[in-house]
Amino acid sequence: MEAVTYPGTLDALSPIRDYVRSAAQQAGLGSSVTYELVLAVDEIATNVITHGYEEAGIEGDISISAELEPARLVIQLIDHGSPYDPGEHPELDPSSFEQDLSDRPIGGLGIMLAREGVDELQYESGDGRNTHRFVTRLTPASPNVPDPVATMTITDEHRKLETLLNISRSLGAEVQLDRLLTLMVAEVTDAMEAERSTLFLVDRANPEQLVSRVAEGVGSREIRVHIGNGIAGATAATRQTINIPDAYNDARFNPAFDKTSGFRTRSILSLPIIEQGGRLVGVVQVLNKKSGGVFTSQDEQFLMAICVHLGIAIERAAMVEAYLQTQIVTKSLELAREIQMGLIPKDFPALPEFPEIDIFATMIPALDVGGDLYDFFPLDRDRICFIIGDVSDKGIPAALFMAMTRTAFKMAALASPESIERILSRVNQFLCESNPQQMFVTALAGILDLRTGHIDYADAGHEPPFILRPDASVVKVDKVGGIVLGFMPSHEYSSGTMQLEAGDTLVLYTDGVTEAMNPKHQLFGADAIETALLGTGPEPDSQRVVNKLLEDMHAFVSGAQQSDDITALMIRFAGRAGAVATAAAKAFQG
Repeated sequence: MEAVTYPGTLDALSPIRDYVRSAAQQAGLGSSVTYELVLAVDEIATNVITHGYEEAGIEGDISISAELEPARLVIQLIDHGSPYDPGEHPELDPSSFEQDLSDRPIGGLGIMLAREGVDELQYESGDGRNTHRFVTRLTPASPNVPDPVATMTITDEHRKLETLLNISRSLGAEVQLDRLLTLMVAEVTDAMEAERSTLFLVDRANPEQLVSRVAEGVGSREIRVHIGNGIAGATAATRQTINIPDAYNDARFNPAFDKTSGFRTRSILSLPIIEQGGRLVGVVQVLNKKSGGVFTSQDEQFLMAICVHLGIAIERAAMVEAYLQTQIVTKSLELAREIQMGLIPKDFPALPEFPEIDIFATMIPALDVGGDLYDFFPLDRDRICFIIGDVSDKGIPAALFMAMTRTAFKMAALASPESIERILSRVNQFLCESNPQQMFVTALAGILDLRTGHIDYADAGHEPPFILRPDASVVKVDKVGGIVLGFMPSHEYSSGTMQLEAGDTLVLYTDGVTEAMNPKHQLFGADAIETALLGTGPEPDSQRVVNKLLEDMHAFVSGAQQSDDITALMIRFAGRAGAVATAAAKAFQG
């Protein structure tokens, strides 16, 4: 490939990545090798621009070229800035991955990934010119052995996660609603391996009717359905999922459309689309598994996740329309914040059907929208799953990545509820494969057994939690440690354990709490969290713990501007015996 030259600024990184991907594709490299090569070049290019140009006060260009040799692909970067030799950096000690973030040495991880991402990383400097060469050896394909990538069967779970990624990308790139909805419905049809899908929206002019907005296989023909009639109408009226294995054996099915179109409907999966305020906005229907089978409960869970994104797209269309009419940017950001906050649990007391636990959480974005996340949900009657995380950015890009991470985590947890380390490993692999911006997430996730208080957890470089005892004593958890999500593909996470006794509260938070800064640029820190917890008094409920923590933190910062998203999640464990006693006390008071 011909050499290309860009100005030596961070704006050059995106086209450099695209250049490397194109060269890798022409060389026939697999997706995993391509990812590692792009990561290696991106890391060195970032350091060249940051250290070689910007920090040195030098302006210049950066050139990239690619040469495909008989047995290897060579990518070459040339710059004229201050010399930056990656070989001068010492090897990073792998044991540092197990340390807390505050205890780890600064730097070195990116250089390690650059070295390990290619077969050879060469550097030379002279006459005001610096050259980095990235050598990737090509593996010759045997004529008798098929390419495993070409013959790999994509799993149903992976296909659906890829669909969620494509939809998330479409939400970030496509503004025009009709085209966006058409793309999303097509993705749904493909992921569900269905013959066609239809998206109905509530008619604004006549809210008693549904009107087709996207109807595959019928051209421009409009379909109208009265709410309460047919499968779509019944879905809208009941706001419930309807899964029909044989349409012609269901009295609600209207075969009139089949008769006029020649299409034969066999199986139907129909779900309502409900906005965060509880208003019905439409119905999505998927018809006929291509395999001839029926739609499964996993299909239902997937389509529920899609309905959230459809709701976001529809609400965002209203948001954009309002912006165009008023030209007030702040209004659109406020609506975006409402949409994001609608993605996380916010109704407390939470999970009232589980008296064994008392959960409270809060999230305060530094900007109108943020990159922190938390979630919790039951896996069965005896276990709940939880996560808290922090995306490596702020604003709308982080908010979109946060939504994708949360959805991927929930789908992975429902698919593999027996193993928290497997859940986190699946999420990490998905984020690594679906992460062109190379963002990452710190996270701590666990499964709490409500019968015993036992917690299996996995850590992705997150802040260590505390356990607040009923007598107001505090224990800092010595967590197992782990690398951040979305950073190292194929990384396998290990699990640790915690034990909650009746009355204990698990205290989870993001670094927006520990790194809250006062006017003197001093950090709040983990010790101040422990002090705040010690001041909560005996047997506090989860909301009181959160309020005391935020009260102390706000007093410390003394009005200084918030620089990072702030999130806290408290889980107080009452135990089965405590839950029975609480229920009896409430019954006696009643």
